[in-house]
Amino acid sequence: MLKKLLVSVMCIALLGFLAVGCTTTTETTAAAETTAAAETTAAAETTAAAEEETTAAAEVDLNGKMIGFVNAGPDDYYAQFGNNFKAIAESYGMVVTELNSDYKPEKELANVQDLIAKGVEAIAVITAGAAGSAATIKAANDAGVPIFFIAGKPELAEGTELQGHVTDNFVIMGYQVGKWVVDNIEDPVVVNIPGFLGQGPAEGEIVGFDLALEEAGLEPAFLTKSSEWQRTLAIPITQDLIASGREFNVLFACNEETAAGVIQVFEELNVTGKTIISCNGKEEGWAWIEEGKMSATSPNPPSLNADLCVQQIVRYLKGEEALQYLQIMPWDVLTKENLDQAIPWITEDYLAGRAANAFQYDLGYYEDNYTNNMAMFEEFDVKLAEYLAK
Repeated sequence: MLKKLLVSVMCIALLGFLAVGCTTTTETTAAAETTAAAETTAAAETTAAAEEETTAAAEVDLNGKMIGFVNAGPDDYYAQFGNNFKAIAESYGMVVTELNSDYKPEKELANVQDLIAKGVEAIAVITAGAAGSAATIKAANDAGVPIFFIAGKPELAEGTELQGHVTDNFVIMGYQVGKWVVDNIEDPVVVNIPGFLGQGPAEGEIVGFDLALEEAGLEPAFLTKSSEWQRTLAIPITQDLIASGREFNVLFACNEETAAGVIQVFEELNVTGKTIISCNGKEEGWAWIEEGKMSATSPNPPSLNADLCVQQIVRYLKGEEALQYLQIMPWDVLTKENLDQAIPWITEDYLAGRAANAFQYDLGYYEDNYTNNMAMFEEFDVKLAEYLAK
C-alpha cells in the first residue's frame, strides 16, 4: 500500500495591538493624524501594487504565442503526445510547431536550434536519448528560451537548467504490473520484451517489474531484444522466442504497440495458455482486455502528460510558479474490472472528458500528489539510478 507523507500545519499566532491614551494638544493630534494618513496611503499603495501584479499575471495574452514541440520518434505513443499537446496548447490560443527527432540525439539538437531560430517562446521535448539531452538544454539556455521535457528524464550539464519536467514514474508502472502478475498468476515464468533502451522509461519498467518478482522470491524476467516500442519489431522478436522453445507462461510487452505484435504472432502460430500484460493503457488495449487477449496494463496516457506540460508552460509564461520536476503515479493497473475509469489517449475523447471533469487533469492536483508521496518516488528513482549505473 502506498504511503502518504504527513503534512504538518504550522499555527501562526496573531498579536493585536491596542492603542490607548489621548493628548490635549492640537499639535499631537495633528501629528497622529498625519502619521495615520501616511500609513494608510502606504498600505493602500502596497495592496494596489500587489493586485496590479496579480492581474497582470492573469491577463498575459497567450493568443498567438509560438511554442515548439520536439517529438522523440515515429511511435504511436509519441504521435498521441503530439496530437494532444497541439490541441491543448491551441485551446489556450498558442500556436505549436512540431518536429521529430527519429530517435537521433543529433537531430533533436538540430530541431531545437531550428525552433530557436523561428523565435518560439518555449520548447517542449521528448528526448531521443538522455545522454544527448544535455546539449539540447544548453542550446536553449544559451538562447534564453525556456525548455520543458516530457517522459524520459534528461541529463543536465553543469550550469544549465530546464524549466519543467513531467513524467510518469516508469519504475512504479513496471512494479505495479509486476505485482499484478505475482498476485494473479500461479508460478509465473516471465519473458520481457523491453522498449527503446537509452531513454530511461524502458529501463524503469524493467527495474520495477523485476523488483516485484524479486520481492515474491521469483527469478527476474528473461529479456529479449528491444522492440523499440514498435509492433513491427515485436513480431520477429516474438517469432524467434517461440522458435527457441523457451518455457514461459507470462509475456510482458513494454507497451501496447509491442503487445499488438505479440498478439498477432500468437494468433498466427496458435500459441495459447500465455498471459500477456503491458504498459500504456491506450484504447486499442482496452478492447484486447475485454476480449481476453491481454490481461492487464499499467496506464500512462500521453494525453495527460502533454496536458500537464502545457499547463507548466502556461504558468511560466504568466510568471506563475510550478513544480519544476513532476512525476505521475498510475492510479491502478487496468483490468476488465476498472476499464470505465481509464483516461483516453484519443484527443477528441480526452478533450471531451476534460471538459466534463471525468478525470483529474489539473496540474495542482498532480503536484500535491507528488509532493505528498515524495519519499516513495525518491526510493524508486534510486533503484533506477542504480540499474543505469551498472
